Amino acid sequence: MKKILATLLIASLFIQAHGQDNKDKAIELKNRAIELMDNGDIEESLRLLEEAKKQDDRNINIPYEMAFAYQLMKKYDVAIEIAKPLLKHPDLNDQVYQLIGNCYDLMGEKGKAIKYYDKGLKKFPNSGKLYLEKGVVTANQNNWMEALDIWEQGIIADPLHSSNYYYASQVLAQTDEKIWGIYYGEIFINLEPNTSRTNQISKLLFDTYQQCLPINNNTWGLDFSKKATTIVLGSIKNFKLSFETVHNLAMEQGYKNVSADFTIQNLAKIRKQFLIKWNEDYANQYPNLIFDYHNLLIKNNFFDAYYYWVFKEGNKDEFDSWILANAELFNNFTSWFNENKMFFNEKNKTNRYSYE
Repeated sequence: MKKILATLLIASLFIQAHGQDNKDKAIELKNRAIELMDNGDIEESLRLLEEAKKQDDRNINIPYEMAFAYQLMKKYDVAIEIAKPLLKHPDLNDQVYQLIGNCYDLMGEKGKAIKYYDKGLKKFPNSGKLYLEKGVVTANQNNWMEALDIWEQGIIADPLHSSNYYYASQVLAQTDEKIWGIYYGEIFINLEPNTSRTNQISKLLFDTYQQCLPINNNTWGLDFSKKATTIVLGSIKNFKLSFETVHNLAMEQGYKNVSADFTIQNLAKIRKQFLIKWNEDYANQYPNLIFDYHNLLIKNNFFDAYYYWVFKEGNKDEFDSWILANAELFNNFTSWFNENKMFFNEKNKTNRYSYE
């Protein structure tokens, strides 16, 4: 009896080890297939994925990559046919809904695309990528304000997903609420610091600030938000003002004694003086992730370097001149920045609806 049990145990261990070997082989084949796909060799990639599926037919990532390969080949109906059964897979994730929706979108079936994004959001309500895709499809139908609302829902649900900030900042920069175009843009740059989109938003931020701080007759003005209310001294009693209003009040202190010349250097001065006023009067009642990070930058003597980096595409000549004179400081900042990113958690979400 002991010999039989021992034999069964050895057989069981062998089967488990063999099964694990198959899974490892499948993952190896899948990873090689993805590399080939990235290099444009989709046919060979599909061949390897078929081999991987034979090794492990339970790994959802293998048929998902097959569907994605067919999407790249513009065989959208085949991609959908492969992906739909995965909706019943125990390891289902939001990427499957994203892929199906994207394929329908690329086929011109916008309604079906949104239907699958919505189905995905019911199952994965915090999926930033599904909000992103739904917003893009909606925007492509010229429903820009509806798309903005969807992207902002994505920002609230998944504050670490950079692309929703990317699109929302561009739309808001064209509205009367440029204040949030600015702050969404700055958050985007912090989440995605080294892409071509970063440079695009850097230029957008500089240009938008120039509209929000207009200079007329050698005097600074304010045009961040139409929601901001003009306050008469002594009229505030037990009344919480809007974020946009107190932002204007602090910004009026920001440009005091700053020469009316729109440069990165002056903008950094304005933001520093703004922050002093903000910390004194408003920080406790209006917590803000961005301003907390600005405080951290000032504490570490990197605020100017940070602002020159954020606005480098807005005034390239000024940025280049500053870099020539401050190369060591900028290198120290970039090293520090890589280890000290803007910190997001449930308590410090910052979006247009944070203060309502």
